[in-house]
Amino acid sequence: MTRLRAAVAAALTCWLALASCSGPGQHDAEDGAPRPLTAEEADRVALARFTTYRRGTGNVTMTIPSRGRTITLTGRIDWRRHLGYAEIRADAESSARELIQWNLTNVTTRPNWPGGLPKQPPATGWEAHRLTPQASPLDAALLLLLNLGTDRPDNAQLLARSSARLVRQDHVAKAPVIVVAGPAAPTAGADHAKLGNTRYWIDDDGHLLRFSARTGGESAWMTAELPQSPADPLPSAPPALTQTALDPPGSPSPLPS
Repeated sequence: MTRLRAAVAAALTCWLALASCSGPGQHDAEDGAPRPLTAEEADRVALARFTTYRRGTGNVTMTIPSRGRTITLTGRIDWRRHLGYAEIRADAESSARELIQWNLTNVTTRPNWPGGLPKQPPATGWEAHRLTPQASPLDAALLLLLNLGTDRPDNAQLLARSSARLVRQDHVAKAPVIVVAGPAAPTAGADHAKLGNTRYWIDDDGHLLRFSARTGGESAWMTAELPQSPADPLPSAPPALTQTALDPPGSPSPLPS
């Protein structure tokens, strides 16, 4: 197993656990009771992360609840290299901003940033730390964002038989989508009445346009908007981002709950 694939496998294992930390998600205004996926719907869900991966790089805006505050992240993700680059700020009225670059294991931040996402970030002033998704709502969101892309479709037949549920029909930027609750946590057992803690807004072609999750005991949901417009390539990552040794490899997980 290559170094990158081992990191991806470990991150996917962590992702499944992260998105299962809260109770069953019930924030949806359903048109009716959630129901199992049809074969066609399961095919669309199975393609969602693969079509994201095939895009390579995409823009993202995400709101992240964190201990009574709201963090806003605006930036770009390279799903093939599992890299992110963004500006973050806490609360809408806050002028405190940071630049952030991250991968599956490490995070680097540039504090006291005046604002804006430069095409080429500064070469110095970065602070590095390990990604700790189990302890930090922000780090959990960073890991989830990187793993919205995968290099192969998920298994549609397994999805159709899983606890994944169609929640409702909706629109994102006038595009018709299905809203799907990901599979419930393994601890839910056979209780398919418990919806998982992730939501996928997927269009007719299997493109993921919006993603939402509830993690780490937060009652509010983090939500990412994933417009299909072209995005610029990511700049080179600071050396500190890749200096820390990777965690031992884990085992690949199915579609996160």
